[in-house]
Amino acid sequence: MINESVHTRDDVDIGDVDAVNRHFIAVKRGFIHIHYYYIPIYKVEGWDGNVLWLKIEEYEVIRKYEVDKVPDPYRYYVKDYPYYTFDYYPVLPTIPSKLIIQSSYPNSLTATTVTAENLNVIQCDLCNSRFGSEDELSNHLSKDHN
Repeated sequence: MINESVHTRDDVDIGDVDAVNRHFIAVKRGFIHIHYYYIPIYKVEGWDGNVLWLKIEEYEVIRKYEVDKVPDPYRYYVKDYPYYTFDYYPVLPTIPSKLIIQSSYPNSLTATTVTAENLNVIQCDLCNSRFGSEDELSNHLSKDHN
């Protein structure tokens, strides 16, 4: 799903999937003025084979989930970065196709230095809070970023 198009409930193309982990889909929008949106997995309606559809509208994505940072390849599955394992890759529901769009944009991540600190960080990319377990992060997302 990396580089696949992401559409909101109101059928606005907000960018392409740049990275994923157990809790977030990181969406990249733009070429010159790049924006990143860290959208919680539970806000994803499903994948129709061409487009990843969200349960929310564009204004909510921009207002609540825009974060100015590149996804960390040690915490996210990012194409061409083998550090994040598929053990945590989320299973997304498959839905009937709503439209057919094929697009592909090059991924432009910069290298990140490996440290013991960033290998096992469980962090909310929306507010930078850190947690002791994946379950604590899940509870935080559903309570504080709903």
